Amino acid sequence: MTSLPAINALVDVVLMDGEAYQSRVEDVSGKRLTVAAPFGVSSADAPKVGASMELAWVAGDRRQAVDVKLVGLGREQPPRWLLETDGSIRLQTRRNYVRGGGGERVEVTMGGTTYSGRVIDLSEGGVRCRMVEDRFDRDDRVEVRVSLEQQVITLHGCVLFVRRDPENTTYDVIITYETSELIGRAIRGYVLRREMEERRRNRESVANAG
Repeated sequence: MTSLPAINALVDVVLMDGEAYQSRVEDVSGKRLTVAAPFGVSSADAPKVGASMELAWVAGDRRQAVDVKLVGLGREQPPRWLLETDGSIRLQTRRNYVRGGGGERVEVTMGGTTYSGRVIDLSEGGVRCRMVEDRFDRDDRVEVRVSLEQQVITLHGCVLFVRRDPENTTYDVIITYETSELIGRAIRGYVLRREMEERRRNRESVANAG
């Protein structure tokens, strides 16, 4: 059985840009937690009341997380944030990168020729995309352009794996790359927003069905 972290527990507050900041639980009451203003977030950069974020912590040997909303900013010193849970607690895997998304337009360029496809999933370390043409081999050097909402990011990477999907006559191409902190943060934030939106829709679907 999972439960919210106890008073004095160390937690990570993950903002919508994908950046994680350390904090500590000051109080717990029902679905609400009071945490110390995350270390590294200035008062000028603090999110607005109503903003969605994620709270993560380690219990035993498992990392857990829950979606939360910022419902209040304390004026005491040191400052505190009042958070309210928005969903159920879930277990997190310890993969190196947060992976998600799917359906985004992707363009892969090699040798001056550009091929279009769709993202299956992506992270700040790589992308798995579906292409209709068999044009890539392992270790090919390529340029990748991915559309994330209003932003298009360009990355240089290497083909790790190509697999044919006989049912759809398409090819799954996995491309790995290294990102700058700015691009990595943009990808993390995008994936996190997609995950939160998907969980919100699922909760609303269950509520409407009932």
